[in-house]
Amino acid sequence: MFNFNKKPRDITNRAPERELGFGRIITTTSRMMNPDGQFNVERQRTSVWDNTYFNLVTMPWWQFFVLTLAAFVSMNCMFALLYCAIGVEHLSGIEPGGFIHNFTQAYFFSSQTLTTVGYGHISPNGLVANMAASFESFLGLLSFALVSGLLYGRFSRQRAKIVFSENMLVSPYKDGQGLMFRMGNARRSEIIEAEVQVIMAINQMSAEGVLERKFFSLDLELNRISFFSLSWTIVHPLSESSPVSGFSPEELQDANAEFMVLVKGMDEANHQLVHARHSYVGEEIVWNARFLPIIGRNDKGLAQVLIPKVGAYEVLN
Repeated sequence: MFNFNKKPRDITNRAPERELGFGRIITTTSRMMNPDGQFNVERQRTSVWDNTYFNLVTMPWWQFFVLTLAAFVSMNCMFALLYCAIGVEHLSGIEPGGFIHNFTQAYFFSSQTLTTVGYGHISPNGLVANMAASFESFLGLLSFALVSGLLYGRFSRQRAKIVFSENMLVSPYKDGQGLMFRMGNARRSEIIEAEVQVIMAINQMSAEGVLERKFFSLDLELNRISFFSLSWTIVHPLSESSPVSGFSPEELQDANAEFMVLVKGMDEANHQLVHARHSYVGEEIVWNARFLPIIGRNDKGLAQVLIPKVGAYEVLN
């Protein structure tokens, strides 16, 4: 049961609605998209391995290295125990001793076999030991091919490094007001044919008295540029045809309004399509304010974007 301070105000203009794939019954009291672009949606798994590749490619680098090292150590421990069970006397070059001595010698032989290094001072002797070593070499080839593919997938996965302002502003715009936010390209490479879409999600009461989630595309002053090199201020004019027109700050918050942003373009470094997502909620809108300039000049006289100040603004009197 969702409780609002008052009934969300109806949007009476004829702004075209959009469907994002969420349906109309997802009426929430929290944001649907986090500021980092991740959707607050939970999908039930059909298999344990559903998202294995995605998780391995997108997890932080330190987690990937720790997981890879743990898998390497675990496989070597497993085969070291197997060689101990077969008997270290079937490994030429190892003098049998206590369990710790036998295990450590078998472990290092396993690591040499798994990586196909094979220094040669220890070698399997007998059918069972040779079969175990052959199988381990086979697993080693598969494992390192898998890790190499994951490393390539991690390095080749391109994302736009776009910095968004922390807040949206309602600022003077031409003869009226505009809803705007600012973003900057933090990479040295250019984004070519950059395009942006802004969609507002808002709770609305249907004619039957059912609370629904509706989506409206916001018309932008400029939604496409040829080169995204410096900063870009996205402006939605608050005209009479705007679905945001006439809303007060309290009404936007009561209706749980959320503005979802999608930016996409071609990265000149590898000619791949890259994208970035962001969202703003009603509490993150600052009324009657304007962004401060962030374009300056460096010591060489070249245009310089102050990326850390992309969200800097001042409140107007």
